[in-house]
Amino acid sequence: MSKFHEKVEAQTKQIIGQMLGDELLVREGKEQHRQATEPEPTDPGSSNGSDDQGIIRDQRGQEQPKDKERAQRVSRVDRGGDPPGKKTSGDR
Repeated sequence: MSKFHEKVEAQTKQIIGQMLGDELLVREGKEQHRQATEPEPTDPGSSNGSDDQGIIRDQRGQEQPKDKERAQRVSRVDRGGDPPGKKTSGDR
């Protein structure tokens, strides 16, 4: 389950717990929300993340490049099947 879904589920538990007066459900929801908002631990064997080229999802669930500045700087090679758009002078 994604972090976004975990957060939503935790908030739902809290709200339902408040509506029912179930303090245990409210506490479970708060704990689940806290765990969902904690940063994920990194592998000690992995790189420091400076060269990570992944795509992540933002709070709205939309895909975003992990390193926005790098994604804007990186050059692309037109392989012929690319959609039309801004092309550099070196391209066709």
